[in-house]
Amino acid sequence: MLTAQTEQNQRVAASDAQRGMPYFCPSCREQVILKRGTRMMAHFAHRPNSNCRPFSESESQKHLTGKWQLAAYFGPKHVELEPYLQLLAQRPDLLVKREAHQLAVEYQCSPIAAGKLRQRNQGYHAYGLEVIWILGEAYLQTITSVRHAEKWLQYSDKLGWYLIFWETRQQCLIVWHHLTIDGLGGLQGWARTSTGNQVGKRTPKTLTSVQKLIQRRIQMGLHYKNAKWLKLQQFCYEHQRLLQAIPPVCYHFTNAEPLVCESPIIWAALMTVLLSEVPVGSLIRQLDLEKWAAKISTLFDGAQLIQCTTQQLANSWGRQLQRYADLLEQHGILKELAKKSWQLIASPY
Repeated sequence: MLTAQTEQNQRVAASDAQRGMPYFCPSCREQVILKRGTRMMAHFAHRPNSNCRPFSESESQKHLTGKWQLAAYFGPKHVELEPYLQLLAQRPDLLVKREAHQLAVEYQCSPIAAGKLRQRNQGYHAYGLEVIWILGEAYLQTITSVRHAEKWLQYSDKLGWYLIFWETRQQCLIVWHHLTIDGLGGLQGWARTSTGNQVGKRTPKTLTSVQKLIQRRIQMGLHYKNAKWLKLQQFCYEHQRLLQAIPPVCYHFTNAEPLVCESPIIWAALMTVLLSEVPVGSLIRQLDLEKWAAKISTLFDGAQLIQCTTQQLANSWGRQLQRYADLLEQHGILKELAKKSWQLIASPY
């Protein structure tokens, strides 16, 4: 903890606390220990075997440092550090107050289970608070795919799908924005700092290399009888197709929405398996695409987009299906007749 209370219930920062004076946890009211030295960020700690739930998690020096820096970044006049919300038995790292608007800020440096993350969000929302999760710099190295990012991904019209990090050495936010999935299932997009500097873009692999890698994954998965790949192959068998025989058009299905934890090329291939059962000349409606997507959804691990609203999720699926239809239209397989309806004018195989 960076703050504690005196016997008179006054909030005191660890950096301002006096040695020898008693200080207490704002949640459980147990007396806490002041820890301050030349090699560590000043903080308060519970005694061993404390039963205090809201303050039970141990915090690294980077976490403590990051919280101080974030408080300075948002502005000391607008920030309450580690406020204890008694009705929720929760405490955000920061509570940012601007006029009538309040925002709970969580600075996450360590792993956290999806269930616990969801529970915290629900608590804040029930309290009428918006919440934003800012990730520690260690996550910059470990997040490479939807599987790693799913529970942290947030969406806005301005940034698209995005993640926010805090870098303690540079003392700045790093925002990965307009994130999509490349052909192999990895995250790609832009990154910039809170100072406005663009710090790079992940470059996708060439089409030829993606084709080779996808085929290699399928071959290895089937050779070693991996349950996931056997399930996908069984689906293709049932529709008189082979998983290995991915139509060329599907290899162009990249920049996909982060909805499934798998290569979007494989997703597009299974959609195209169902499309191939429709006679050339048939009418294809948005509802058909939605039914096919629902049918193959059981074959994939869906992303746990905990930070996403139901409407945002529905909109994301709408964009995904539209992008798939646009791709087929560009390759002369579909012809648009009206909004959200097309004619199948050529076989995808």
